[in-house]
Amino acid sequence: MQLAINIPDDLFLSINESSHNLVNIAKQKLTLELYKNHKISIGQGAKFLEMDIYSFIKLLNEHQIPAIDDYDIEAELNALKGV
Repeated sequence: MQLAINIPDDLFLSINESSHNLVNIAKQKLTLELYKNHKISIGQGAKFLEMDIYSFIKLLNEHQIPAIDDYDIEAELNALKGV
């Protein structure tokens, strides 16, 4: 699935980021928000951002988001195994 966002030219210019960087920022913010709201697992977040699980956990820590909250650990392990 692909999503598109229209950004007015004046706003895009004022953001002062390349379109590639802006896509990466949006993707990262979306992933962090989905994880924080228990919509995706650690493994899914890491895969979506194309990083290993340890890097994703580090990113969560940088944004003060608990890596393990009230998740069902067994369900998380099964998701990582693809079960």
